[in-house]
Amino acid sequence: MKHFHGSRTTAAAVAGLTLLSGLGLGLATAASAAAYAGYCNDAYASVSRKLVGDNTYTAYLPGYKADMDCTMGSGAQSKSVAMLQRSLNVCYGDDLDFSLKVDGIFGSDTKNALAAAQRDEGIRGDGIYGKDSRTYLKWEFTRNTTTRCARI
Repeated sequence: MKHFHGSRTTAAAVAGLTLLSGLGLGLATAASAAAYAGYCNDAYASVSRKLVGDNTYTAYLPGYKADMDCTMGSGAQSKSVAMLQRSLNVCYGDDLDFSLKVDGIFGSDTKNALAAAQRDEGIRGDGIYGKDSRTYLKWEFTRNTTTRCARI
């Protein structure tokens, strides 16, 4: 009976951790901790590129303590989510027929829009923001009042 009780406890612990990770609150293992800095929060990272002639444009990307190497998905709520929503609207909304509310809440509309943009760029459309999304998606770059969409 003691073995059965331990198995139930282990199963409950695994189920609990699975639920927490789905909410963006899971524990990182040693391997995954090395894979990213953390969950995107209210920090951001800026990237500047010369896109037209000598004109430099700047994009603001989701970040974790100002490090772009972060991840987020359903349930996340932050300024980083709002940055993603805005870029999705500007760079993909018209072509893929969506208009996200820029509210900083990563709900089903944001997940579906992100998945559509991921597929449009030829990467796995899982609706989870991470390194591939950051690298392959187009971002809103601005200079004064002019906006361009480009990869980082």
